[in-house]
Formats: sequence, structure tokens, C-alpha cells
Amino acid sequence: MPDVVSATDIVPGDADLPGSGWLAIDEGFGIDGGAGPGTMLDCVGPDFPEHAVLESASSPHFVRPPATLVHGMGVRFMTEDHAATAHGILAAPSFAECLGRSVAADIEADGTDAELLGVDLDKTAHGYRVRFTGGSDRGVRPVNLDVATLRLRTAVGVLWCGDTPGTFPDDDLAALLGRIRWRAVH
Repeated sequence: MPDVVSATDIVPGDADLPGSGWLAIDEGFGIDGGAGPGTMLDCVGPDFPEHAVLESASSPHFVRPPATLVHGMGVRFMTEDHAATAHGILAAPSFAECLGRSVAADIEADGTDAELLGVDLDKTAHGYRVRFTGGSDRGVRPVNLDVATLRLRTAVGVLWCGDTPGTFPDDDLAALLGRIRWRAVH
């Protein structure tokens, strides 16, 4: 394994995605310095070691029509202890639920008439599945968001993979995590 795994190394890229038909709908972000997830997500809480962030990056929002999404964020810390603390926070059910509510709020604010009706959280083999239900004049639809984390040395990544009305396949999520791990260490 290389001595340093960067924030960019630990987020998904085109070649990591399962299957075909994916579109990158934006360019993600890349930030050097201390502007880590604590300033981007309200879900990490006060114990997140934001002071120890060396760099952060995100993947584009990858979508595969009609309703599948993959997005990831990576952060590199000063020490492995900082990374372990951050990983513990990002792997917690409270983070997954907060992230799910945040994504649901983004959908509500996106000029649609969708309304958040409920949020459920289940443990999975790779993290947590957040299910939220949105209602609109077209009816009620479930959205499933799988939240998974990975840590390599001082880098920590969090992925969210969504689908509606079905779920993101577990095998695809395992393959995606495996490809990112392999690429980051080779």
C-alpha cells in the first residue's frame, strides 16, 4: 500500500462504476486545506476532526437513468488516529440518517412538489440503507440510499448510492468498494 492515499483516491471514478450507462452530471469538488466535510455537511457533529483535514474531494454525481445515483466524498487527515475518529463518525447510524434527511431536503428544494413523508434506517453488510418516502401529485415513491464508508491509512471515504423505487444492488456496492480500494493501493 502506498504511504499516502489521497482524498481523490478514495472517491469513485468512471471506471469503478458497475455496469454501463452512467452520466456525470457535475464535476464534484476538490479542496485542499481545512475546508473538510464539517463545513459541507451538517451531519458530522462537533467531534469530527475538521482541524486535522489536509484535503478533501468528491466524485461527480453519477446517475444512471432512470433513477440510480452514486456519489462519494473523501477526506485525508494528518494522522491515522484522526482518520479513525472520522471513520467512526461517518460509519455511525446517526450520520447515515442525517445524510438521508439532507438528500431528501435537497430533493424537496429542487423545484419539485415532492414532500418528505418518512425516513427509515436499516443496517446492511456495507453500512446503512436509508429509506425515505416522498409524496407528490404523482403519488408516493420510496427512495433508497445506501451509505457506506471505507478507510485506507489516513484517508476516509463515504459513498452514497441511491435508487428508486428499488434498492442499489448489494453486489454492485461491494464491487464498487472493492474497485476503489484496489485502485487506491495500486
